[in-house]
Amino acid sequence: MKDRTYPRRGLHGELVHAVGLRIVRGELQPGDPLPMDPDSDELGVSRTVLREAIKVLAAKGLVVSRPKTGTQVRARRFWNLMDPDVLAWRIEAEPGDEFFLEIFELRRVIEPAAASLAASRATAEETAELEAAFAVMEANAAEASEAYIAADLRFHEIILEACHNELLGQLGSTLRAVFRASFTRTHGAAVQTLAQHGAVLAGIRAADGAAAEAAMLELISTTASLLGESQGAVAAPTGR
Repeated sequence: MKDRTYPRRGLHGELVHAVGLRIVRGELQPGDPLPMDPDSDELGVSRTVLREAIKVLAAKGLVVSRPKTGTQVRARRFWNLMDPDVLAWRIEAEPGDEFFLEIFELRRVIEPAAASLAASRATAEETAELEAAFAVMEANAAEASEAYIAADLRFHEIILEACHNELLGQLGSTLRAVFRASFTRTHGAAVQTLAQHGAVLAGIRAADGAAAEAAMLELISTTASLLGESQGAVAAPTGR
């Protein structure tokens, strides 16, 4: 599954990234004028590049342009928080534990149900790909290496794809950067959660939606708990 973030190639992409990151970090506050007005030569780029960058940032809800007042940073409530770039910038800004708790809450809402759907809809090829990803996880769990994280990421993506629901599939693409950050933050949980990943796989392989859903819920809750223990700040949500 490919990333859906805005390309950083060229002055245009670099400018979007640099200013977007400054806004997300809080270096530019709501109401602040954007230091990239098309009438200013401060950044040393063309007015065309500036205008196009403003359009991209405005589409993400980060800025607004009005006659006479110019371009200003918007309040956080207007941001498109599910935009892949905004998510990536939040991660790059090194968020606190609250952000990762929100990730786990989101995952608890979506992934158990997705595992249940995948159990009834996954093709033989998708199940085989899920098994292959799990095999890589098994081989690398002790080191929790980049290979493990990549396989873990793919494991969860395959489940969303196996739902054969376009919206869920696109959500997986949108959340790719967030999942990677979450898995990287909890890489020490690899050994502890390997069996739970295996239980999710077993439920899907057996077309047992209830078992796959329960195993996914346990997996997410365990990982959230381990993050809370390691950071001393995040409490895992209780199961129901």
